[in-house]
Amino acid sequence: MGLFDFLNAREEDFTPLRDDDTPYGPGPLILMYAIPKNMYDEELYDMIEDGMSTTKGVVMRRVDDVLLQDDPGTVTEVSLLDRSVEDALRLIMAEGNKIRRSEDFNADIAIRYTESNPCPVLYFSGVTNKEMMDTYRIIANEVYEETNGVHWPACAKVVEPAMQKSLRQVLTEISGDHADAMRARKDAAED
Repeated sequence: MGLFDFLNAREEDFTPLRDDDTPYGPGPLILMYAIPKNMYDEELYDMIEDGMSTTKGVVMRRVDDVLLQDDPGTVTEVSLLDRSVEDALRLIMAEGNKIRRSEDFNADIAIRYTESNPCPVLYFSGVTNKEMMDTYRIIANEVYEETNGVHWPACAKVVEPAMQKSLRQVLTEISGDHADAMRARKDAAED
């Protein structure tokens, strides 16, 4: 099955970007799911500022399946994933940025990426389509390089039908669907 066959078969699962380009959802906010841990938050935030240069107060948050560090008084990644998208986004906006400095990371991180790793997702809320795509283009190339060409990240924007689903469900569906589409594209290119 080629990429277009995949997309046509799953057409009902995707919501196209709206033409009016009005921001939707709490924000401006970008969730980064399964982003390589050797990409430091400071570096990611600099890329976000480049992509959304006219937007102030952008909140960035990494979300992974496992809790890396538990800060007292804050909502953990594990509990965020089990909340509805709407509740999780509102909590993240209320907490603001949780930028971890490069010195807080293990300098010896050596992760070998394979297709079995979750596909990274850049999940945007409360931004315009242009802001989303400008930021995605900057970050996507870096993610691809940091995964040694294994993963091209998915890009998605919060939509109303997803607001009551769990954040875990939405992120894993986006990640899995994108991985399936990239495999179909790769297979079609090899044929």
